[in-house]
Amino acid sequence: MAVLPYTELEAVNLILRNMGEAPVNSLINPPLDVAVAIATLKEISFEVQKRGWYFNTEILRLSPDVSGFITLPMNTLHVETTGPSRGTRVVNRGGKLYRIEPYNNGDVFTAAVAIKIVFGLDFNDLPAAARSYVAIRAARVAQVRSVGDAMSAQDDSQDEVRAMAELHAEQLSAEKLSLKNSISVSGSLYGAYNPQVLQ
Repeated sequence: MAVLPYTELEAVNLILRNMGEAPVNSLINPPLDVAVAIATLKEISFEVQKRGWYFNTEILRLSPDVSGFITLPMNTLHVETTGPSRGTRVVNRGGKLYRIEPYNNGDVFTAAVAIKIVFGLDFNDLPAAARSYVAIRAARVAQVRSVGDAMSAQDDSQDEVRAMAELHAEQLSAEKLSLKNSISVSGSLYGAYNPQVLQ
């Protein structure tokens, strides 16, 4: 039998079990306890994702529309400038990129801006390690809130630490690959590899 990542339903059922509630077969029209579990899963997923990981962070070059506005995706959790645009402070204000500079605040831009965006993804769009960590953390949080079982919460906390370690290991692996690709690109653009780039 194939081993698959947590689905949202499985994550919610894990939370329900920790709350001392029966599992369910569907998340459509959920009763109160299931709605609480879903809300907890969403809360923890947001808390984890807003930090920015390799899987939900992208570097984009966005151009202003005819009015000079740069509209950001609805699921933008964090935005900052990068590359040639680095140094300009920006935020997401009302779904648009907003510049914060002395005497030059505003949401009208005259040229494209290179930005790094942290996106909020659906649970089922997260990689397996992230799903596991979010599900286990949400289950522990829900248990503490609803049951208050210190002994079980301690066991779950150990599972949570292991899940976080796996997620961090995956993050470090992705960062090493990204660094390797950056060096490769630098070499192709500027000639031979220069080890001083890393210093």
